Amino acid sequence: MSLALRLGRTLHELRETLTASELKMWLAFDRISPIGDWRGDIQAAQVVTAVLNSQGAKASMSEMVLKWGVTEEEEEISGLEEWMGGL
Repeated sequence: MSLALRLGRTLHELRETLTASELKMWLAFDRISPIGDWRGDIQAAQVVTAVLNSQGAKASMSEMVLKWGVTEEEEEISGLEEWMGGL
């Protein structure tokens, strides 16, 4: 899906037009230069970590990387959800 988003095409269009050899090339390219949006999250975490550490904090990149999706153990009710539940 990330490739379709980057190319501005639908999955159907990719299936119809992308050859197996071209897909293999895209997979190899993705290993070298990731296509997905998570790369931007890593870059942002690097900047945040550097800024915090330059100010004396003891931050690590793993603490700063956005974590998408919440596992069952980590499920928490957000402030908005809690407020809406009280209505």
